[in-house]
Amino acid sequence: MKAVLVDMEGVIRDSRNAFHHAYERSLSTVGVKLNSYPAETWKLRGFAEFNSQRNFLKALYSINKGGEDLTRVFWKKYPVKHVSDLVKKHGPNRETLDKVEQEYMRFIMTPVVLRRIPPVRAGKIGVKLLREDGYPVGVVTNAKAEYNARWMEQKKVDGHFHSVVTSDEGGLPKPAPDMVLKGCDKIGCQPKHVAYLGDSEADIMAAKAAGCIPIGIMSGSTERTKLKELGATHVFDSVTDFALYLRRGGKI
Repeated sequence: MKAVLVDMEGVIRDSRNAFHHAYERSLSTVGVKLNSYPAETWKLRGFAEFNSQRNFLKALYSINKGGEDLTRVFWKKYPVKHVSDLVKKHGPNRETLDKVEQEYMRFIMTPVVLRRIPPVRAGKIGVKLLREDGYPVGVVTNAKAEYNARWMEQKKVDGHFHSVVTSDEGGLPKPAPDMVLKGCDKIGCQPKHVAYLGDSEADIMAAKAAGCIPIGIMSGSTERTKLKELGATHVFDSVTDFALYLRRGGKI
């Protein structure tokens, strides 16, 4: 291993509550009331099929428009199929989805909201430890470039990373490998020499498809067993735990 790429949400950025309030706000503009809690919306985001922002908002709209309880959706034997069926039946048209997405982005990028999205302390410290040990660290995130840049500047972490890849840079979003491969190129390493740290199904799938070393990080979005099942070679509670594992001579 010669370099590290990290996802942002849940790994470096603690965006769970702010995202949930942004979902509430954006859905209310089209007359849909969000009937769930932050931990539940965060868990829904963990499914690869709903990981991209647009697909996630579409799923959340359809679940609530159909009068479903998100907790009960998770009880289903095949929750992804159930949500996909709800999207077919209650999904928003393009105009409605555009409006929801635009309001979501407007709200999440207001200064007062950005200030309320803290870094994950163990993520920030972990990046510092990795850099001290000589590993270049880059970011690969499905987030929009403007939102990502504003937050990083707000929290003064923009100097912590060697490179950043966002959803605006072209290619398919995770779980496709495109962005991870671009991240490897930017950081100057072949994928086989790069560990990719992420907390969702999409992260592990993208890392594996790109030929990187898939490392799971626990944030509450995806179960540890699921991350391992998808191909994560190791699963850690935080980036700090990963960095300390390496310092103690652990092998990846």
